[in-house]
Amino acid sequence: MPLNIDILQILLHAFNFLILAGGLVLILYKPVKKFLDERHDYYESKEAEIKEKTEENERMRAEYEAKLAEAKEEIAQMRLDAEKEVADTTKASITEAREKAQAIILAAEQEAEDRKEHILDSAQAEIGELVVAATQKLLSDTVTPERNTELYDEFIRLADKTIADKRAAK
Repeated sequence: MPLNIDILQILLHAFNFLILAGGLVLILYKPVKKFLDERHDYYESKEAEIKEKTEENERMRAEYEAKLAEAKEEIAQMRLDAEKEVADTTKASITEAREKAQAIILAAEQEAEDRKEHILDSAQAEIGELVVAATQKLLSDTVTPERNTELYDEFIRLADKTIADKRAAK
């Protein structure tokens, strides 16, 4: 054998290597492979769980935002209703105030009309007194045609003046 190479030795070493490789596969590779597969499955399940929780959180966030938007809309609607109610109340108050003002104006007008009637009645009473005084004066004075004409003219002038005053007062 040249170079001291023995084929049987090489075959024995190859056989030993195969036994060693097979043993290593059985002892180390399969448990390590099983461990790595379990670890891979564990992290995949954790990733799926995290993804599921993330989706749940997104769903909850979307629900929260929808509820928040609904609450904002409800608040806006309540604000509009309150503003409308305030406007209606204000309008009712203004209407009531106008009605009261109109009633006060009507009462004042009625009072002014009553005073006017009182003044006219007083004026008529004074005219009556003047007529009586003029009549007494006529009867007491000597009755002459010129004097009668003067008295009638004065009476007509006073009556015209009184009527003109009444018309001006209206």
